[in-house]
Amino acid sequence: MTFFMRSLHYMRFICLQTAPLKKSVYILSALFLIACQPTSPTEVLSSDNNEPVDIPLISTDSVTITPDHILSIKPTRYQPSLGLQGRIEPIKQINLMAAQPLTVEQVLVSDNQWVKKGTPLLTVQRQEILNKAIGSDDTETNIEAELNTTASKADGSSTSDNTSQTSVLNKKPNASIDNKTMPTQPVIDDNRAELASNSKDRTTAKQSSDLITLRARFSGRVENLSVQAGQKIEDQTVLLKLSDETELHFISTLPIEAESQISVGQTVNFTAEDRVDKFTGQVSKVQAVKQPMQLLVYVNVINNEVSRNQLAPDMQVTGRVDYGQIEVGTIVPKIALHNVDLTQIQVPPYKPLRSLTANIWIIGQDQRLTRQPIEVIEYDPLTKQYLIAGISSDSLICLANLPIESKGKKVVVS
Repeated sequence: MTFFMRSLHYMRFICLQTAPLKKSVYILSALFLIACQPTSPTEVLSSDNNEPVDIPLISTDSVTITPDHILSIKPTRYQPSLGLQGRIEPIKQINLMAAQPLTVEQVLVSDNQWVKKGTPLLTVQRQEILNKAIGSDDTETNIEAELNTTASKADGSSTSDNTSQTSVLNKKPNASIDNKTMPTQPVIDDNRAELASNSKDRTTAKQSSDLITLRARFSGRVENLSVQAGQKIEDQTVLLKLSDETELHFISTLPIEAESQISVGQTVNFTAEDRVDKFTGQVSKVQAVKQPMQLLVYVNVINNEVSRNQLAPDMQVTGRVDYGQIEVGTIVPKIALHNVDLTQIQVPPYKPLRSLTANIWIIGQDQRLTRQPIEVIEYDPLTKQYLIAGISSDSLICLANLPIESKGKKVVVS
């Protein structure tokens, strides 16, 4: 006798012994029978929309499915677009760097100070010139050799020191040079002493003329000022950074294949981290680079009240730029998509930053299955459906989760 039969026999025995509990025993027996029933397959599997999905039957040359596994193509129009991502930074910014060892004579600005174009920032002197000027035994030959060197100016232009030094040497004592006054040299009657005095005068004039005043190329804010007066610095040392934060942009990278889809002048709508408002930009430059092979897209921020009040350097932004003509896609549930991670588009803006490829089962006109790659365009959080592209309108979509071996098999609907 099975356990089930023994349980029923025991319940009947209780009923005979205890008449008042007869009704309760019958209820318990009914509940016990229900609990012993197996769960149906349709209750085990369900889609994201809580709709039951039957398990398909797969044979050697066919796949048997139900009508619920078949989804007709419903065309939906959409605008193709590309995702852009970058970090806000000033359009005009420059790091002033020493091209050779220098000695900082004066620091004329402070960190975080706003300066106008042409404002003196630093006064520096080349260390090699300073060392030669200090030596008392320098001859006129050494001095003349120094006059033929070239100094690099703050604006990037190059001017011969010969012209600069000659004008200094022709000045009278106490002439002002870059706000510094040349010391007055005494005049001595002794010929030998006069020769030495003249040599020192020329050396001092040369030393003053080798002072270089670095000026602001454009109006902006002084940042990362890390040098002090009297400090000796090595070459390739950054002196300070100058940034104009009134004009902003961001730079995004795209696959090189997108070069034909984007051009200068296109409008970019974007959002910024921790900001509710949407902002507008415009593609100002598109540049292809080789290592690695990719496309750099420069987007200038449209300067308006909203952007001026909310955007600042170093903010992370995400946007999109439309391209091409209106195209046609179709809407499918999640169970139709395979071999893809969809979590990245289940958050705003519900569109992938880069092309998102998935696989889908298609029933062709010959009633055979094909596994086709498609592109996921967008996610609708209200319907929990996905917009995809890459399927012809004369096909049918199979929603069953089939093994890869099902490719090429004939579909039987029962």
